[in-house]
Amino acid sequence: MPAAQSFEVAPSPVWRLLWLWTPLLLVAGLMVGTALDAPERSHTELFITLPFLAVLAAVLTWAYSRRRIVLHEDTLEVLSTFYRKRVPVSAMRLDEARIVDFAEHGRYKPSIKTNGYGVPGFQSGHYRMADRSKAFCLITNSSRVLHVPLRDGSALVISPDRPRALLDALQALAGPPPAH
Repeated sequence: MPAAQSFEVAPSPVWRLLWLWTPLLLVAGLMVGTALDAPERSHTELFITLPFLAVLAAVLTWAYSRRRIVLHEDTLEVLSTFYRKRVPVSAMRLDEARIVDFAEHGRYKPSIKTNGYGVPGFQSGHYRMADRSKAFCLITNSSRVLHVPLRDGSALVISPDRPRALLDALQALAGPPPAH
């Protein structure tokens, strides 16, 4: 039995976490400011809410960094934030798979988040594409995205660090395309 083959996810800058941290810090600042401005109010809400915000920030930061692409035998597993997708190679339409740059091929770009996690420049989870088809996404670099259509009409839209290497590995597992 062959060992699992991991493919690095394209790096995503840590500064993108500012899209998460800034609103949380603003909420915390507003809470402290209003609590200090109204001394007749109890500070109990600060002792409940501020730790909650800290835990929320920690969980969202952990989720942001949780991503992996692994090829197990004949199944591709994509783990991203709170989501996981396992797709057998046989369920992929590899003859239609392509590496795209969203700046040039906007039709492959997810348009509506249906159940996902995202900040500008990072998308994870379930999305609808421009044509309303479904896609599971792990996008960290919009200039090198592997778009893999699936036989059920949905797609995998992922950002491996080396998309050509992943596509070649998937095609090697699938074998030669059938002759017409």
